[in-house]
Amino acid sequence: MYPKLAVIDIAGTCIDDNGLVQQAAINAMKKIANVEISKKDADDVMGIPKNNAFEILCSKHQIEPDKDLLKELLTYFNEELQIAYQSPQLIGLMPYALELFTEMRKCKTFIYLNTGFERALAKTIIETVKIDNLIDGYIGSDEVKNGRPHPDMIISVMEELGINDASRVMKIGDTVSDLLEGNAAGCGWNIAVLTGAQGMDDLKRAPHTAIVSGLNDVLPYFK
Repeated sequence: MYPKLAVIDIAGTCIDDNGLVQQAAINAMKKIANVEISKKDADDVMGIPKNNAFEILCSKHQIEPDKDLLKELLTYFNEELQIAYQSPQLIGLMPYALELFTEMRKCKTFIYLNTGFERALAKTIIETVKIDNLIDGYIGSDEVKNGRPHPDMIISVMEELGINDASRVMKIGDTVSDLLEGNAAGCGWNIAVLTGAQGMDDLKRAPHTAIVSGLNDVLPYFK
């Protein structure tokens, strides 16, 4: 039995952006908040809505994350990534992503991408890597009340497609937040890949059905 729907994270899961997200977060904190954060700091907040990520980063460094500061941080972050993500030299599909999309199509599985980014950034990525015709849609964290780790994005997509049984939904991501999201939605397959920001030690502590090295290890589910 194949999944009726696969909800796949973008950066770090099906898109390789060579760490642009973490670097943009580091740059925003330095430029706007005048604080040096490490790549580990940035990795730790991957997968969640970016306004929440900056709130956590500010609090961790004893900065009051007021509304105006968070707005400035998010604006700087989004503007930097909007420019970077328009370059096909900087981002591309993860290995085996194309093959996976093709096999999912053969199995009549709906393919939706979701992300902790706002929809505008997701749109830029999808247009740059030219996968509009390979997927059925995408959703950003700004389109629902609660982003990850809440299940709102998955539930919204299920409602749009008329899918009532979450056990027929596959969630694929590269962060703890992805796994918590999939678990909260009740996904029948809740899979983490080790191609993104967080490693085995972090991921194995979250609810999951599988942790795999990459998308090549997801292909057998559709054979």
